[in-house]
Amino acid sequence: MKTIQAVSYPVHFQKESYTALSNLIQEKKYSSIFILVDENTMEHCYPKFIPNLKTDIRIEVIEIESGEINKNLETCIGVWNAITELGGDRKSLLITLGGGVITDLGGFVASCFKRGIDFVNIPTTLLSMVDASVGGKTGVDLGVLKNQIGLFANPEMVIVDNDYLETVDPREIKSGTAEIIKYGLTYDLKLFNQIKDNKDLEISDLIFRSVEIKNEVVLQDPKE
Repeated sequence: MKTIQAVSYPVHFQKESYTALSNLIQEKKYSSIFILVDENTMEHCYPKFIPNLKTDIRIEVIEIESGEINKNLETCIGVWNAITELGGDRKSLLITLGGGVITDLGGFVASCFKRGIDFVNIPTTLLSMVDASVGGKTGVDLGVLKNQIGLFANPEMVIVDNDYLETVDPREIKSGTAEIIKYGLTYDLKLFNQIKDNKDLEISDLIFRSVEIKNEVVLQDPKE
């Protein structure tokens, strides 16, 4: 599956993505690598991911509690403190491994630490694959106000590997499918009809087309 080029970063798909990640790490000569997870992605996704990370650079895992309730500045402070205590510097890389909370919060954390360090998004839910991880939006909630604090910052790359979908429950799949249907209704009638008629449906194709659509919209309006 071909790579989609966003504004300033590529979106890679499936197993070939990890070769691109290894090349990035080698080229950038990072001092350390931090992987941000929650308890769910630590248990189910991290074991799938870590064999694909080919590097001798020091790796540290930072785990936060899952859920929108923890997408706040207090959690960010905890992650910033952890990175600092573990010796993070301006040449560190943060890899976000999780759903929308992880990619949104992780991108914000990376963009503010030391005035900005590189980060890579690896979404693990269908919704984050087709929406949250692409477009450069990062941020956290302020009380009940969703995404009230944040900024636009682009990752070095996004890796979409639908093997991670094996680890999520059916409710998460339905949530992501609703987003794909929205793309079909608002942007691509052919995509919507494919879903409605249940014809030629491959999840990898639906994800790819959805990322294409999200990227096309963002290219027209980066702050959409």
